[in-house]
Amino acid sequence: MGKTKRIYNNECVLFKRKFKKPIQNVGAVMPIGFENVDFVSEFKSLFSNLWDDLCSKYQEYNRMDEGLAKKGFPKRYFFPQPNEFIISLINQNVKSLRNKHEYGIILNPDKRNQLREQLLRECENRVNKRKQVQKDNLLFVQKTTPEYTNYFIKAYFECKRCNPQDVDRRYAVIKEASLYKSPQTIKFLHKVNASERNYHLRHLAFLTLQKFGIKEVRLRKNRKGKKRAGDLIVPQQINTPDALINFIYNSQLEQMKTYDLFLSHSSIDKEELLKLKSSLNSEDLNVYIDWVNDRDALSRELTNVDTAKVIIERLKSSNALMYIHSSSSFNSKWAPWELGYFHALEKKVCVFILDFDVDKPPYLDIYPKAYLVEGVIYVNDNGSAIRLSDWLNK
Repeated sequence: MGKTKRIYNNECVLFKRKFKKPIQNVGAVMPIGFENVDFVSEFKSLFSNLWDDLCSKYQEYNRMDEGLAKKGFPKRYFFPQPNEFIISLINQNVKSLRNKHEYGIILNPDKRNQLREQLLRECENRVNKRKQVQKDNLLFVQKTTPEYTNYFIKAYFECKRCNPQDVDRRYAVIKEASLYKSPQTIKFLHKVNASERNYHLRHLAFLTLQKFGIKEVRLRKNRKGKKRAGDLIVPQQINTPDALINFIYNSQLEQMKTYDLFLSHSSIDKEELLKLKSSLNSEDLNVYIDWVNDRDALSRELTNVDTAKVIIERLKSSNALMYIHSSSSFNSKWAPWELGYFHALEKKVCVFILDFDVDKPPYLDIYPKAYLVEGVIYVNDNGSAIRLSDWLNK
C-alpha cells in the first residue's frame, strides 16, 4: 500500500506541473478585485483542455476509491474535486498577484485583452486537434451494442476460469469488443485491464480504451510471483481470409454473431459509408461492413476464394441487406453478387441511392428504397414511409 501511495504522489506532482504556466497566464489577465471563483471560471475558459484532463483525473481516482470501498478496503486517494484542485494551486500565486494589484502592478486593458484572445486561440487549436484525433480513432468503431455482447463477455470470463490456456478465445472477444463503443464494452475492457494476467490481452484492452477516448486509463503492470498457465501465451492473430473463415467455421462465438444490416457497397464510397454507419448506429443498428468489422483479415490485397466464403457467412448472419447504389457499386463485381446471394436467402433487402445521376439496373426496382432525412433513414414500403428500424422489425 505504501508503494501505491508513493506512485500516486509522484503522479500528482507530475500532473500539477502541467498547471504552473497556465495558472500564471490566467493570473496575468485577471482584473483587480477578482475572487477565486472568477479565477477558476477563467481557467475553464482559457484552458478547457486541461480542465477536461483534470475532471478525468478526478473521475478516475474517485472510481478507484469507490472500487476499494466496495471491496471493504479504506479509500486511498481522495483526489480533490477540480475546482478545489485549482484553488489549492493558486493560493500562493493569487496572494502575490493581489499584492501587486494593490500597488497598481497589472497589465493595461489592451494587453490583457490581447493575451486573453491569444490564449483562447491556442486553446481552440488544442481542443480541435484533440477532437480530430478522437474522430480518427473512432472512424471504424460502431457506437451501438450488439445483441450478443453479454454472451461474449460471459464467455470470456468462463473461459478465463475454466480454460486459462485458451488465450485465443479470450483474444477474439476483446477484438470484437474493440469494434463497439458502448457502456457494456467499456466496463468489460476496464475489468480485463484490471484483472487479466496475460499481458497481451491486457494490453489490447488498454489500447482499446485509449482508442475509445477513455482518459486516465492506465495499463496494469504484470503481477509478481509464479506464472500461471496462459499468462505468457501469445494469442494467434486472425489477419488473413483463410484464418478468419477457419475461425468462423470452428468458433462457437462466431456462430452467435448477428448483424441487423449488411451494407452491400463499393469501398470507393468509403466516406459516404462511414457517414451512413453513424446514422444507422444512432438507430441502435449493428451493421456489417467488411473493411470495418473484418478489417484485419479482409484487406483488398489478400482477396481470394476464402474472402467469398467469409462474405457468405456474414450474409447468412445478417437480418437484412442494404444495397448502396452509386457509380462505383454499379461497376463493382462484388456488390451485385452479394445482392443476388442475399435475395436467394429470401430475407429483407432495400436499396439506398447514393448517386441519382447513375443509371440503375431494372432489377433494383423490385426492392423498397431507403433514404435519409435529417439523420434518420426511412424505407418506402408499399408507398408508406417507415423508419428503417421499424421496417426491419416488421
